Amino acid sequence: DNFQVHFDQKNNNFFQKLKEKDSKLSESYLLFCSYVKMGKSNKEIAELLTISVAAVEKRKYRLKKKWELADDTSFTDYLKSL
Repeated sequence: DNFQVHFDQKNNNFFQKLKEKDSKLSESYLLFCSYVKMGKSNKEIAELLTISVAAVEKRKYRLKKKWELADDTSFTDYLKSL
């Protein structure tokens, strides 16, 4: 929670915007999205969340589909724009 407050203050209410986009995002997905926004690589995210690199890629893919982002839209660039 403390992380979210500070991250929101530094990043233009990022978590609030994510929750408006998808109110059912779990805490782990919010954290995942914050790592992507910070520019962490798939490998770094996998290590931080103790999941595989393939799982990181699947999460990105699932969120892109769920949020109906165009195929040519970079998930990372999209999150950085929020």
